Amino acid sequence: MDLKSLAAGFVAYVLSVLASVVLVFVTYRLNTLLTSPIDQERHLLSGHRSVAIALGSVVLAQALLLRHAVFPTMVVVRDLFVRPFSAAALVRGLAYAGLFFVIVSVLSFGSVAVAAWLFSRMTGALPETEEILKDNVAVAVFFGFVVIAIALVVNEGLGDLARSIIPYAETGVVHIE
Repeated sequence: MDLKSLAAGFVAYVLSVLASVVLVFVTYRLNTLLTSPIDQERHLLSGHRSVAIALGSVVLAQALLLRHAVFPTMVVVRDLFVRPFSAAALVRGLAYAGLFFVIVSVLSFGSVAVAAWLFSRMTGALPETEEILKDNVAVAVFFGFVVIAIALVVNEGLGDLARSIIPYAETGVVHIE
């Protein structure tokens, strides 16, 4: 067992836990800010089931997509441990990982928001937002499944895009130089 590799794996795990909490919280907060006229937090605190279902499904859908930012970042972190250390490589690696997280986060958030908005426009006879605010659980569940389905389909495209951004070396390992 290689101790450097084990330490890198442990650090990558801890960073993925921290990143997941931060990303899910930021996603939740962005959703509540962008829909501020709805005041989702007040609805959640009052036990509004439909808002909880709709908001939860949007956060889950975005988290499904955000996971594409975790693997390459963990590979960069692992690379920092197993290759000879240099401050320049550390700065480049952290900057690259941060930029990658920002790109994938924006794409994840934007793709789910735009797709849900487009779907809502296409179903003109079913005013999802109004029905969800009336606590129509059936519409909230339907909307939630639609948002998750959209994320599952977008997942492949975002995954492919994420893989195309990663600077893989010929060995298949990311090397930032």
